Amino acid sequence: MNRWLQRATGIGFAWLCTVVFVFAEPEGVEYKIKIKGASDNSVERSIKNTARSVKMRKRPPSTEGQLRRRIEKDIPLIEAILESSGYYDGTVAFDIDTARDPMRVTLRVELGEQYRFRNVEVRFVGDPDEKLDKIKPVVRRKQKVVAANVFEEQKSIIQQLNRRGYPFAVLNRREITVDREAKVVDLLLEFDQRQLSFFGPAQIEGLETLPSKYIDRQIPWKTGARYDSQLVRDFETSLLGTGQFGSARVEPEEAASNTNSIPIRIRLNERSLRTIRLGVNYSDVGPGAKVFWENRNIFGGGERFETSLEGSPIELIWDSKLTRAGFLDANQSLVLNLELSYETPDAYESKKVKGSAMVLRDFTPKIQGGVGAGYNYSLVEQFGDEDEYSYVFFPLQVDLDFRNDRLNPVKGRQFFGLTSWNQDTMGTENYLKSYVEGRDYHLLWDRYRLSTAVRLALGSIDGTSIESVPADERYYAGGGGSIRGYEYQQVGPKLDGTPTGGNKLLEFSAELRLQPGRRLGYVLFVDGGTVYNDLVEESMNDLMRYGAGVGVRWFTPIGPLRFDLAYPLNPDSTQADRLQFYISLGQAF
Repeated sequence: MNRWLQRATGIGFAWLCTVVFVFAEPEGVEYKIKIKGASDNSVERSIKNTARSVKMRKRPPSTEGQLRRRIEKDIPLIEAILESSGYYDGTVAFDIDTARDPMRVTLRVELGEQYRFRNVEVRFVGDPDEKLDKIKPVVRRKQKVVAANVFEEQKSIIQQLNRRGYPFAVLNRREITVDREAKVVDLLLEFDQRQLSFFGPAQIEGLETLPSKYIDRQIPWKTGARYDSQLVRDFETSLLGTGQFGSARVEPEEAASNTNSIPIRIRLNERSLRTIRLGVNYSDVGPGAKVFWENRNIFGGGERFETSLEGSPIELIWDSKLTRAGFLDANQSLVLNLELSYETPDAYESKKVKGSAMVLRDFTPKIQGGVGAGYNYSLVEQFGDEDEYSYVFFPLQVDLDFRNDRLNPVKGRQFFGLTSWNQDTMGTENYLKSYVEGRDYHLLWDRYRLSTAVRLALGSIDGTSIESVPADERYYAGGGGSIRGYEYQQVGPKLDGTPTGGNKLLEFSAELRLQPGRRLGYVLFVDGGTVYNDLVEESMNDLMRYGAGVGVRWFTPIGPLRFDLAYPLNPDSTQADRLQFYISLGQAF
């Protein structure tokens, strides 16, 4: 028994020693590393991102010899980086100062002269086509040699070929000739555009409840037309934008033999037909809630019906909308809208029924225009007088949206304009109401997503006096979606402390946004603006109001949740609360 116990103890001790030997982390040779001579920032950045001796500094080698071998393996990689940036005469050396603790490693880079392009030639080996003569290289003579620019050039030319009827074009040959004596480079890019192709039949996959005619009427090309990849990409984007599909892929297929008519395969994944959503918010008017229901195929032809009920202490709104995509043209939609509302802000009391029909056209995925007609009936009370209004109106709108993200943009810009002629059916007081808004977003620091956001809005009502315009159709300012820091509709002229509304509007906002992590972001903002009319003294119209504050953004899968705290910088005596708090989904703009 003792013999077995001794044997087991010996085996356990040997196993423990083996585990300690295998898994114990050696102390290693610690070192610091410095790059000298890489005056080109892009080169230095590439070295830091590629060289193992830089990237693995916190995982030191066991011996000085292993450190030396690690650096020696980096030398050809760094030389390749230099050549990719046009430094064909560049050299790389290193030294290790072992007398210091930790050791000091110095990478010495000598760039030399950066080569430039002497000749840039683009060839096509397929059948001649006059449309190919319009394809010119972006890389020019005397431009500095950078490999990334060459690859972008290849990509750009392939995309241009795809747009001109060649969906399967490939790079056939890339030839770079280096003249070290003249310190120049000759570049030859040769492409095989393959066969000229034309749009063939659409092959639709994945439809379950939607009919194929719903897809057919939205296809933006005619069968037999010359292939254009931009139309294919735009159509794919348009399908995703309908909200009907969780995914949509539109791709050309190889043509059958003896034909250049290529089929277009459309792979779709339908979403559930019905959606119900509940939402809550909080602003200067108090808590609010919204119930939303949607059916994306209500009549069996892909018609999208949305209805919602929204309430707060000052309003109750029921809104319904029916959208038919592909109306008379693949790029058009017919939108029917009906709204019933009851509003009781400080400025007025309104009961309204409003219906409209609009045709919206997508000129490009980022440019949309619309025209329509509608009817508006309302009972509006202000200053103890109730008036009845009945108008037919004819709206015209345009939307240019070049933002990189609709819910949380950090780059791009957007412009929206809406003008509507309102014809009084009960008299002769007609007017034109116009509104324009521009937004600009600029990324300052990509690492922490530090960005600026600026908004400017202008509004005008023309053609009649302000007294003849319904109080609920005038312009007001102040509140969470306007000038933060001020109570709802409390910026602008007033009579006996009650806002009158105006026929001229000016608003602006500026934000500095920071998102250092995945979940939280922070905002500093300044808002300003005013409303003008001819009902009150001129001195009351001239004063601009300003507000400022801070905000927190909590980023969720459905968009950022916004928390803003704002303070009025120059309020009038009627401003009761000095701090305003807002909660809602999405950025302020």
